[in-house]
Amino acid sequence: MSLEKKRDSKEKKKVTTLEDSSFRQDDFTPLEIKKESISLKKTEQLIDELSEAEKDILIIAEEILKLKRYDTEFEVESETQIQKFPIIEKLYATCIAKLSYKKGYSKEDIFLSIRSLEEKNWIVTNERRTKLEILQNDKLVTILDFIRDNPGIHARDEKIEELLKITRTPFLKHVMTLENFGLIRSEKIGKTLHYFLKDIPNDFDKYKVVFINDLIPKIIEEFFKDDTIAISDIATKLDVYPGTIQYHIKKMKELDLIKSAKNNTGKKIHLVNIELLKKYNNYFKEPNFSELLKGL
Repeated sequence: MSLEKKRDSKEKKKVTTLEDSSFRQDDFTPLEIKKESISLKKTEQLIDELSEAEKDILIIAEEILKLKRYDTEFEVESETQIQKFPIIEKLYATCIAKLSYKKGYSKEDIFLSIRSLEEKNWIVTNERRTKLEILQNDKLVTILDFIRDNPGIHARDEKIEELLKITRTPFLKHVMTLENFGLIRSEKIGKTLHYFLKDIPNDFDKYKVVFINDLIPKIIEEFFKDDTIAISDIATKLDVYPGTIQYHIKKMKELDLIKSAKNNTGKKIHLVNIELLKKYNNYFKEPNFSELLKGL
């Protein structure tokens, strides 16, 4: 019986914004932010998504996965392959013994449920525990909440030691566990790994990482106030070198956040891609660009 995993192809559509009307001209209308909750679902809600067979097997799995005399791999695609993986064979046999007569599950029902739990990361055999145990672990849940509140965080960020009271090494160990269970994802942007909740689309990861530098929103704010402002004037206001401002402007142009043009008098101006900022705030609430426009 073949149980090949279906993999949906991911197509990334390039956002073309330089040739349309998405850049701000004279429109000072406050942004309308779509209020969406990106908080974690409660453990009870996650469990409710499982079938009754999966819930019953998960309870048994918590005991079996801790039997260290067995190996920890799980790449079984059919019942005939189970014998190659002793820990899964043990789980399969135990579930048949405990559930077939009592609950009326067939061998196929049990195997498919085990396979489903593995595909949905409720069972991660090399972790020796289930996702339910992870969601009941105070330390891991705290880190999960921390990543939820600080999307795009990286392991060298000072907030980790300041707020979590742990150093980089244990943080990396814990995020690896959370990623193995499909609760978070890591994205390499530049040379650094950044961490996000698993259910947040990756469309705007690079923008979130850019905005971690609070100088970027401040530069955008200056262009919102006056699109003809000189780079040297921004540098003076923000108390940084003009070269630093120029460097960040170049990066923002590469990301389609701003573009340069000339107004009717031939003076150079910088236009902010307001539509892109709106879409960004649909995913991430900080920085909040609707606040940026209030009162203008």
